Amino acid sequence: MILQGRRPYLVLIAIAVALFAVFLSPQAAQAMKFYVANALGEVKPEEKVTPATPKPVQILFEFQRNGKVNAKATKTVKLWAIEDLKKTGDFSEVVETPTADGAVISIKFNNVVIKEDLDKAKKQAFGAGLGFGLFGGVVTVDHYVVSFDYVAATGAAPIHTEVTHELYGKYGKKDVEIPGTEYAKVDEAVKVLVRQALERGANNLVSDPSFPR
Repeated sequence: MILQGRRPYLVLIAIAVALFAVFLSPQAAQAMKFYVANALGEVKPEEKVTPATPKPVQILFEFQRNGKVNAKATKTVKLWAIEDLKKTGDFSEVVETPTADGAVISIKFNNVVIKEDLDKAKKQAFGAGLGFGLFGGVVTVDHYVVSFDYVAATGAAPIHTEVTHELYGKYGKKDVEIPGTEYAKVDEAVKVLVRQALERGANNLVSDPSFPR
């Protein structure tokens, strides 16, 4: 893969935009623009649900590519996920070790590469990669399906929810309106995407009638 052995910036691009990472050179990858989809957005104050007595929880986290664990991405994104969960206020502690009552939140952050998107990116990237944006461009979208399973205590029935999100990438002179918010740096975009997905998923769990109050 063309990004192996490159700077952490390009590792983040590999985490964020799989299609670009495969088809564009590292120089071209750094010229990309990134957009976090607007559809999911922030949890609004009127939507926010907070438990009266938050309890500690053990986090189990995986970052996946088409259902297969990506160890490097897991190591990076898990740190963000832990901090994002702490900031929700839904749990008194978010730790990687077992809690006294056995509460566990399992999160699988799956980057789903759709074949049709891949084929389209191949076609677009050929012209954009050779012309460095002078003769065309590439617009792709990375799809994320984030699953959450929360068990309040040992033996308790799990609460499940799923959140979908998208990250757009744009390279070259591609005149198209993208339904997302632009971020100047890839790490900013990815962190926002992760935070929005984590906040929404946690709020869905806490909103469930079976979540302990």
